[in-house]
Amino acid sequence: MHNPFAEKIEENESDIGYIERALDGDAAALESLVLRHQSWIFNIALNMTGDIQHAEDVTQEILIKMISKLSSYDPQKAAFRTWLYRIVANHVINMKESRKEKFFAAHAVDFDFNKYFDNLPDTKNPSSAGKKETAEETKNYCVLCILLCLTRMERLVLVLGAIFDVTDRVGAEICEISRDNFRKILSRSRRKVFQYFKENCSLVNDRNRCKCSELAPRLIKLGVIGKGSLIAGQNSLGTIRSMLGNTVATIENEYRIFFDLYQEQPFLQGPDMVSWLRDLISRSNLQKIFNETPILKM
Repeated sequence: MHNPFAEKIEENESDIGYIERALDGDAAALESLVLRHQSWIFNIALNMTGDIQHAEDVTQEILIKMISKLSSYDPQKAAFRTWLYRIVANHVINMKESRKEKFFAAHAVDFDFNKYFDNLPDTKNPSSAGKKETAEETKNYCVLCILLCLTRMERLVLVLGAIFDVTDRVGAEICEISRDNFRKILSRSRRKVFQYFKENCSLVNDRNRCKCSELAPRLIKLGVIGKGSLIAGQNSLGTIRSMLGNTVATIENEYRIFFDLYQEQPFLQGPDMVSWLRDLISRSNLQKIFNETPILKM
């Protein structure tokens, strides 16, 4: 699968051919361009929002921006991945704050999942009660939502630099900050998140008791996890690590287990944006689409 964040994009992996053909009216080329990037955009949105449905909406909004602005892209000024993921970065930094995000942001300093754990049975092995899938869903939820305790810029830099292994050069270009600032934000954000898991999660520190198998049913009952939108029930293309291929960097041993939690998360396929795009094209023509901002929900 195409990795837009590889340090060096080979000529045969370039997006330029798709862009040129799309701007000449080739709908299939535009579909291919969307397919190459939609899952990456969706997984960034998911890590930024902690919510599948919200991430789907964000992905569509970003792709609308990409398509409507595509004719303004100048390959002499920036690589396409820089141009596109700057659109992504600006959108997720400035998007409307969700209810879930507001809740976690309000508890960013002192939030502690242990408030919910006090009355749960102490079980070291999350699969010991035959609830492996339920425990896995709880882990996925926890890993995603703890990111919401970070500021949006901290969250974005952590997603890019730690989870997707984007280099400081590429990450700085996307976030439009200096490489030194990118590294500082990355160091600060990963330290914050790691500290939480070190103090609370048995997967990072075996001195902590594991409660994953017991927590998910309660979260579902409370409506925190929606029964129809569980991560485990989504189409996965593999793990994030497998999508990165051989680009995964070697990091300090202290952080290795911690980032394994993130890079072993499922890399979700996301919504069917090609069907949406075909419906959009059937209602108009490509040249008109490239010069307007169509608002069409799936």
